[in-house]
Formats: sequence, structure tokens, C-alpha cells
Amino acid sequence: MKELVAHHQLSGQAHELEQVREQRVDGVATDTLGILVRKIVGTFVAAEDACFSLSDAKSIAPDALAFGYRISLTMSAVDHAQTVADLNDLVALRNRLVHHFIDQFDLWCTDGCAAAQAHLNECYACIDGHIERLRRWAHDMEKTRALLAEAMQAPEFADFIVNGRGPDGTIQWAMAGIVGALREATTALAIRGWTRLDDAVAFIVEKYPDQTPRKYDCRSWGHVLSESRMFELQYRTNADDSRVAWFREREANTANHRTT
Repeated sequence: MKELVAHHQLSGQAHELEQVREQRVDGVATDTLGILVRKIVGTFVAAEDACFSLSDAKSIAPDALAFGYRISLTMSAVDHAQTVADLNDLVALRNRLVHHFIDQFDLWCTDGCAAAQAHLNECYACIDGHIERLRRWAHDMEKTRALLAEAMQAPEFADFIVNGRGPDGTIQWAMAGIVGALREATTALAIRGWTRLDDAVAFIVEKYPDQTPRKYDCRSWGHVLSESRMFELQYRTNADDSRVAWFREREANTANHRTT
């Protein structure tokens, strides 16, 4: 039960996932069976019409590369209600055995001991059934996690996460690495909210040399700004009549980026 609660979901910044996982394991180390059942119902054991959210997502910084997953066993409303009832019965059985068993039987006589032994055998059969079901759930969860890990090793997955490019070639610009690099450049170089494009390009070439317009099927950095629709671009005239490109993130995108 602790394995299921600790490992069926995980979310956080990419570089902190292992730490988050360890915290989840530590977080259930001293939980009672009743607490574990409450945690697993509605998350891992869920009705088919349940609405899911990642519980750790609220702690993720808006500018961070983050990842999350949830593995759930969904079932019909009737089956879900029966499963929840079965789990609650298990908790009640555990509590009776731990807290009240000694009061139920006269262990100072042969008949009382025989009755107690018969009762324990019945409880064992019930508990054994629960354990077998939990083992099946844990096996299915681990199999799903292994398949997920295998999928994450695929180059297409890395390309989507890092560059925002889907398997069909479409680009999710809000996730694109080049957009993230441009945002970082504006944070470091902006003057009264605007950043000189040449300075941003130099910043990105030095820090993220693999993030180039060509990777996103763009002819130039200006083309990236236009295609992404994440930035405003304006040209300013210098004293020598040369034109210099400046850009800033669109206000609507900035607000969405901060609250996502």
C-alpha cells in the first residue's frame, strides 16, 4: 500500500524529481493503513468520471522545466464504491485485530483459544485476498512505469520536451526551447522592458548553441519571433539611420506564463 501511494504519481522540476520521489516515500513511511487508504482512494483507485490533478504541481516554478505523471486504476462507479468499501473493511479488520482481539476471546481456556484460532484463520483468508489484489495493482503500476520510462528514452520524447516539437513536426511554441532561451535573455538583458535582438542572439549562441532558428524551420531570429507569436518586435532607427530590432514578450503571454 505504501509503494502504491508513494509511486503512483510524481511531479516536479526535472532536476528535482528524484528528491521529490524520496520525499513521497518518506511521507508515507509512518502512515497508518487508514491514512494510506484515504490517500489512495480518488487518486490511484478512481471512478471513471474522476477529475485528476497533480498534487505537487502547485510547487513548480512557472519558468522551470517540469514533468509529472499519474497512474490510476479507473473503474465504474459501482466497482469503485465496492472497492472503497472493501478497503475500509480491511482497515476496520486491522483495527479490531490490533485493538480489540484480546477482549473478544477467553484465551485462558481451550475453547476460547480454539475460537480465537478459527477467527484468525478467517481473518487471514480475508487479508490474504486483499494482499493478492494489492500485489496485482502494484505489478500493473510498475509495468506502466517501466513502459513510461521506455517511452521517455525515445528521441521524439526528448525533442518534444526540450524543443516543443511533436511527432508530426508541429511546434508547441510555448514549450519550445528557443522561446525559453529568448525569455531568459530578456530577463538578463532587458532595458525598460525591451531587449535588443542582437544582444539576445549573442546571449543564446553562447549559452544554448543548439537553439537555432533552423531547428524550428525558421529563416531568422525575427522569423522565430513572428512564428511563435509570443513576442512583440519593433525596429528602432539609430543615429546613422540603421535599423535595430528590439523585442519583448507579449503581455498576455507573460501573464499566462506566470500563472500556468
